[in-house]
Amino acid sequence: TPSGSRAAHPSSEENKKAAMMRQARILRGGGGGIADKMFPGYKDKIWAALPQSIREQQVKGANNAFEKHIAQHKSWQGYLLSWKSMEKSFEPSQKYRKPAVDWRRQME
Repeated sequence: TPSGSRAAHPSSEENKKAAMMRQARILRGGGGGIADKMFPGYKDKIWAALPQSIREQQVKGANNAFEKHIAQHKSWQGYLLSWKSMEKSFEPSQKYRKPAVDWRRQME
């Protein structure tokens, strides 16, 4: 076949970008649903057929959701750590303690 009739092969840079855009799938026991057994790799074929802009949007959306949860955790962690540091002040005064009973049981 003449070289002009074949489609040009993507460059290694395009291959790297395409590899980064693939979504990782979690494979668990059972091997997926019936559709995956009837049409092996159908999700990868659908993903490859999607336009680049849609794939980028999907990946960015997943990454943003992940980052949102990390930021939310950091926010709550600040509140909880400040509460834990303040919790020490809730311990009953030594003046009113009974030595035979620890303070947690006195609080009940």
